[in-house]
Amino acid sequence: MLFTIIVFIFTLLILVLSHEFGHFLAAKKFGVKVLEFGFGLRPRLFGKKVGETIFSVNALPIGGFVELFGEDETDKNVLKNDRSFASKPVLQRIIVVVAGVAMNFALAAILFWVVLFSKGFEESLPLLTDHKFAGVTQVNEEVVLIGAVSPESPAEVAGIKGGDRVKEIDGVKLENSEQFASIVKQKAGRKINLTLLDPQNETRNIEVEPRTNPPEGQGPLGVSLGLIKVAHIKYDSAISKATAGIVHSYNLASYSFGILGMLISDSFAARDLEPVSQSVAGPVGLTNLTGSILQTDEPLIPYLNFVALLSLNLAIINILPFPALDGGRLIFLEIEAIFRRRVKPEVEKWFHLVGYVILISLIVTITFSDIRKLFP
Repeated sequence: MLFTIIVFIFTLLILVLSHEFGHFLAAKKFGVKVLEFGFGLRPRLFGKKVGETIFSVNALPIGGFVELFGEDETDKNVLKNDRSFASKPVLQRIIVVVAGVAMNFALAAILFWVVLFSKGFEESLPLLTDHKFAGVTQVNEEVVLIGAVSPESPAEVAGIKGGDRVKEIDGVKLENSEQFASIVKQKAGRKINLTLLDPQNETRNIEVEPRTNPPEGQGPLGVSLGLIKVAHIKYDSAISKATAGIVHSYNLASYSFGILGMLISDSFAARDLEPVSQSVAGPVGLTNLTGSILQTDEPLIPYLNFVALLSLNLAIINILPFPALDGGRLIFLEIEAIFRRRVKPEVEKWFHLVGYVILISLIVTITFSDIRKLFP
C-alpha cells in the first residue's frame, strides 16, 4: 500500500508540475513576475526562494498553483506595474491562462502515442454513447461484461474480477449474456476455460469449475453479467500513426465531454446527483486505481495510459468555465477582449474566491464518496 501511495504522489507531481510549468513558462516569456510556484494547496509546509520566485510544497497534495504578480490584485499601482499580469495585453494573458491546459494536453498526446505504439496502434474502448471517433477505422462490437463477483464463489477463487470482458468460453465466441449463462449452466461440475479482457485490454485465460448447487441468487460461477458495446479502433496510415497521440487525445476529450453531458442530463432527469458522483474519483479513488494497475503482470503500459488519461482529464476540467479554474479566468479575458473593458478586479477576485471554496468542498465530498465506495 505504501508503494502505491508513493507512485500516486509521484504521478500527481508529474501532472501538477507539467500544468503549472506551462503557466510559469508563458508568464516568464511575457515578463510577468512569478511570486510562487506551489505543489499542493496552502497552507505552505516549506518553500525556497530562487531568484524572484518561491518554490513551495503545501499541505493539501491535491493540485498546485502559480501565483502571478497582479493576478488577483486590486491595488491600482500594482495593476499598472509593467511586471504585473494585469498590465499585459489581453492576448498575452489568454496565452498564460491556457498554457497549463496546453501542457497537460501535450503530455497526454506523448504518452498516448507511446501506449498506441506498444499496441500496434490499435485500441478497444467501451462505448457509453454512440460516438464516432475521428481519423480511425472503427468497428463496434457488443461484449459480455462481468459485473459483481460474489465472495468465495468459483469466479472469485479463479481470479475473475468485476470489469472483465468475456471473449470466449472453451473457444466459443460469445454473442450475448444469455449464451454465456446457458453454456455455464450446461457445463456445471466440469472445468471450463474463459478468455477474458481486463479494463486495460490485457487478455488472460482462466480455468474455472461452475457449481452444480450454487447458493440462491448467485448462479454457478457467482457473477452478475451485462452487455456493453465496445469500439475497436485502429490508426492505419503512416500519417495517422505519426499523429496518433494528438488525434487520440482529441478523440477521448470529445468523447469525455459527450459522456459528461449524458451524465448531467441523467442527473437532471432523475433529480439525483448519483449518476455524476459515481463517475468521478478523488485522491482516495485514484490511489485505489493506481494500486489495481500496479498489481497487473505488466503494469508499465497500463500505468502510462492511466497517467495520459489523468493528464487529459486535468486539461478538460481546467478548461471548464468554472470560477477559480483556468476556464473561469478565460471567461473574464474573453469579456475584456470583446467589450474592450476589463471587469472590475474586485468582482473578479470575489468570483474566483467563491469558486475556490466550492472546489475545495467538492474535493472533500468526492473524497468521502471514495471512502464509502471502499468501505460500503
